[in-house]
Amino acid sequence: MTFKTKAMATAFFVMFAGTASAAELSAQEVLDTHIGNCMSYSGPTTGTQCYSADGTTTYDDTTYGTGAGVWSMQGNNMCIKYPREPIDCGPISRAADGTFSDGSYTWTIN
Repeated sequence: MTFKTKAMATAFFVMFAGTASAAELSAQEVLDTHIGNCMSYSGPTTGTQCYSADGTTTYDDTTYGTGAGVWSMQGNNMCIKYPREPIDCGPISRAADGTFSDGSYTWTIN
């Protein structure tokens, strides 16, 4: 997994697959909270990422600039694919009301 992929997905966001915890979102909760919205994220890099209902995602990162990719759900894991990068999947957890995390990044919905 490249640092760029991790930065963009934090948005997302979502690199760590593992055992379920009480704070992990279901697939429906991910769709309800993320799709159609933009997030501000912080972690090893900072920026914003938007998820569209058509399965596309765009980002504006302070380190990597702007770009786009595609997202999908595999079970309760959100998967992100950027050009020239492997697909990356993992769960999203609710860190607090309106705040989400993948373990390395934290984000809020704008």
